[in-house]
Amino acid sequence: MDAKETKEHVLASLYGMACGDALGVPTSFYTPEMIRSKWGWIDTFYPPEKGHVFHDGLQAGEYTDDTEQSLALIKAFRKSGKVVPADIVTELLSWAERVRDKYASPLGPSTERALKAIMAGAPITESGRYGNTNGSAMRIAPIGLIHGMLDSSMEACVRDVYQSCIPTHNTTVCVAAASAIAWAIAVALRGEKDLDVIVAQASRAALEGAKYGYPIASPSISRRIEWACSVVRSYGSNPKKAMDELYDYFGGGDLSADSIPTAVALFLLGKGDVRMVDCYCANFG
Repeated sequence: MDAKETKEHVLASLYGMACGDALGVPTSFYTPEMIRSKWGWIDTFYPPEKGHVFHDGLQAGEYTDDTEQSLALIKAFRKSGKVVPADIVTELLSWAERVRDKYASPLGPSTERALKAIMAGAPITESGRYGNTNGSAMRIAPIGLIHGMLDSSMEACVRDVYQSCIPTHNTTVCVAAASAIAWAIAVALRGEKDLDVIVAQASRAALEGAKYGYPIASPSISRRIEWACSVVRSYGSNPKKAMDELYDYFGGGDLSADSIPTAVALFLLGKGDVRMVDCYCANFG
């Protein structure tokens, strides 16, 4: 790709992320049954219900901490042209202060715990050692895009992913989850269109990512990606059945071990079509 085309692909990735984030604002942590009862099928932007535990205060079409933290990673990278954990902390703290009263709960549980520990004096090498939720993966797109443009190795990408995880999600499961997403994005940005190849690379990167961070009790992200995608392949001609099956096993919560394999599987189910994948994810909860 030439520079103009690369720029368009990078912007498309970030817009796709932000749109999916905003599309899922009203349905996050709702069950599929609750979503169907209230909206039928989500395919456009709605505001969150009054009293939503996380998103009350946002308007229809507004994105959340998922996108905000991705932008914070971009700002941190621009400071020195590399991934520096201390710069990420600075940007995350600046963002958290800016949105503190904007909506109900802009901070995810692992990020909130880690930032509070840092503000209390904990070193950033220790602050993220109990992370188990998906904040590391939800914000990781910029790292994947950078390494896609640099044409670097999977190992180099994962090393930078780990640097981004250190302050808030410094655990094997969270690094593995973020590595899967970042490397899949890098592979796709380079022009790979075979979805089976992309998800296989996500699984491979998760194995590499699991070598980093503090070990905590958790299943294998790599194995779960493979299994979740096998469910989609079994029911691919019946998307509703595939989604129901995935939900029965993984639910719609925020643990990395559940949500990242599900996200990869829904990407496969939607055949990589951005709008369809975003709709599947929003209606999954």
